Amino acid sequence: MKDQPLPALHLEVNPEHLHLFTTLLQSGIEVKTNAGTEMGHFLATLDGFTPEYIANTVETIFLNGSPVDDLKLTFSGKTPVLALSAAMPGLAGAIFRKNSFHSPLRTQTDSLHFEDKKQKEISVTLKLFNSIAKERGAALLRDGISIKADKLHNFLQKRDSLLNYIIAIRLNNNTLSKTALLPTLQQVTTIHLKISA
Repeated sequence: MKDQPLPALHLEVNPEHLHLFTTLLQSGIEVKTNAGTEMGHFLATLDGFTPEYIANTVETIFLNGSPVDDLKLTFSGKTPVLALSAAMPGLAGAIFRKNSFHSPLRTQTDSLHFEDKKQKEISVTLKLFNSIAKERGAALLRDGISIKADKLHNFLQKRDSLLNYIIAIRLNNNTLSKTALLPTLQQVTTIHLKISA
């Protein structure tokens, strides 16, 4: 049986405020790939994640909560979590930075080399932090992302001033009022979200 299409939610916002919505990407978006896909190949499919950008800007990579350096690591399990950050301050940032001189201070992560010969589809939860979310987030939001509806609900509920910057809301091409947005998000599990200016 084919998966049902996700509810499509489109938020149109004031252009000068689009960047305020990029912190939503810290919550994690759902990106489909195949089990056994290398992280580097996965990132290369995302808009703006060129080899140069990954090498020069993505300084810290966490896979399932563990810092990693090797982009040839592959995804395994039903819901792997990949978090990306630019350089973080202090000793912790130095320890977790990829290929860092201080990386021996980390907990050993060699066991993260996975092999999964079944090329089944999995959903990677991708989290983007700090300047990476700011620099790449707007393009991802304009193109459309899949995200758990409760994450968007919580994001907007904690930042209710952002509702003032929304010009129009459409759910499956039907107009939705601002007052109906949060209650509607509580009625669905996962949505396909676009935020554009």
